[in-house]
Amino acid sequence: MTTKDERGERGRRSERGQRNGRAGRRGYPYRFGPAFIARWEKRLSRTILIGLAAGVALVLVGLALGGSFDGSVPEDDPRWNLVWAVLIAGVAVGGLAVLGPLFLAFVLGGLAIHRFGWIPGLVTYLGMLAAATGGGLDEDVLGAWLDGWLTEAGVAALVVGVLGFFLVGHLARVPMTVAGVRVDRPHPGDRD
Repeated sequence: MTTKDERGERGRRSERGQRNGRAGRRGYPYRFGPAFIARWEKRLSRTILIGLAAGVALVLVGLALGGSFDGSVPEDDPRWNLVWAVLIAGVAVGGLAVLGPLFLAFVLGGLAIHRFGWIPGLVTYLGMLAAATGGGLDEDVLGAWLDGWLTEAGVAALVVGVLGFFLVGHLARVPMTVAGVRVDRPHPGDRD
């Protein structure tokens, strides 16, 4: 059983920001601490670099294998399937090494700002994918139905996602600047 004094002490402790492991971060505008952010930034950067290196290595192996077959192996020989498999694997590994960490970066970045920050992070990520896919592939690959609107929908999702980041940033009172100019209204207690 707790006494009234103990409940009061617990309330004062939570007001000072010492609950949920946030002690010592008073005035820090993000939900995640600097060490957490730095740790995940390093992990995601390393994942991208290692994955890209592995993808490039696979593509180079596929090209070397294809070069050794060129001229000496007929085009209908099934050994060419090995070359294509290695090339496709290299492109897939390199692509996933970029897209996976980017997805986590968008979502974790949004969550660092606000508990609903994952929503603009996801919308921005999907907008980036849609705009890049629609702009990079032609009607033969996408089909007439997707080719007509995918790029425009991606750009619209990018705009909505960025505006969503500004909204959750404003709700969380995170200082925001565009081109070095502060665009939010400073809240009492904020430092520039």
